[in-house]
Amino acid sequence: MADGKFELGQSGNPAGRPKGIQSGRMKALGALDRITAKEANVKIMERALEKALREKPLWFFTNIVMPLLPRETRAAVEAGDRVIEWRGLMGVGSAEVGR
Repeated sequence: MADGKFELGQSGNPAGRPKGIQSGRMKALGALDRITAKEANVKIMERALEKALREKPLWFFTNIVMPLLPRETRAAVEAGDRVIEWRGLMGVGSAEVGR
């Protein structure tokens, strides 16, 4: 690397990111977590989600529910398989899909 160019197959930062240093993405996720954890903001989000569900149910399902589902469930729903039982999103490993 004498001429200032990286050598093929050689890391430009062999030591990696120093421990304790967060990426910008992790800082943003931390800020989002702190904001969404506040009780007043939870209530605002609940009202907004309920409104979106009532006004645009297909949009709500596609943009809010589907990204939260396990990959196997999303694939089954996208393929048109029938969802037999809805158990909720909290604490469920995967929804039971068409037997």
